[in-house]
Amino acid sequence: MTKAMGCAPARTEEPAGQDEQMLAYLTDLLERQLEKLRKYDLDGAVRLAEESQPISAQIARQKILERPCYAGQKKKIQGLYQDICLVIAAERQEVAEKLRQIREGLKALGAYAGR
Repeated sequence: MTKAMGCAPARTEEPAGQDEQMLAYLTDLLERQLEKLRKYDLDGAVRLAEESQPISAQIARQKILERPCYAGQKKKIQGLYQDICLVIAAERQEVAEKLRQIREGLKALGAYAGR
């Protein structure tokens, strides 16, 4: 099977297979990060985010996802980033609600103690 011309690497010293490996590795890291977030393992998620950042930056620098042959991977990676953002936003909302409940409880205790 031959590669489409749009999949040729931007620089000849980097084979297209390396681009595919980077995309697969980034996808794996993002999937694992999402799973860590869903399990409330924030330390693990941060470690994976730190590991994925340089790979993501290299992919962006080389404009790999702008190549038509990687449209499927681009959609998948964008979806993973979107899911990560949604999980973080939901967790942020959940934490804000719990903090509100704690504050209300502290106010009630303070009022009770003042009697």
